[in-house]
Amino acid sequence: MRWVLRNAQGRDEATVRTLLHACDLSSLGLEAQLDRGYVVAHHENEIVGVAGIEVHGSHGLLRSLAVAPSRRDAGLGAELVRNRIHWARQQGIESIYLLTTTAAEFFARHGFAVASRDEAPDEIRASREFSEMCPSTAVFMKLARGGA
Repeated sequence: MRWVLRNAQGRDEATVRTLLHACDLSSLGLEAQLDRGYVVAHHENEIVGVAGIEVHGSHGLLRSLAVAPSRRDAGLGAELVRNRIHWARQQGIESIYLLTTTAAEFFARHGFAVASRDEAPDEIRASREFSEMCPSTAVFMKLARGGA
């Protein structure tokens, strides 16, 4: 199965929300940055994956990485992560963070390392994901230099 990546657009919002919910991920705040830092993967006119980088000052927060359950284990998640890291670097984003409750090992394979929440820049701490949406038990990770 091959897919095509393209920048997300406002018209993708409902489909992306459905995909996020199918993957037990929150879609709160999606509308604020969907058409700025998100990419979708589609196959035969169906969105089968999504990932985003929310920009907070000079920092990025990788979030909403989701792959349709029927499309997993094909490398799409990894491609979405690489794509968003590349995009963030092109935008001049200094550092990339994420929060996860289930996928720390996956992200570690892509250059992310566990970090203390105390190390989070103020802009990331102020994000809705960091301050409201993710539980305090979520693993906080930072992309190591040269990752992915």
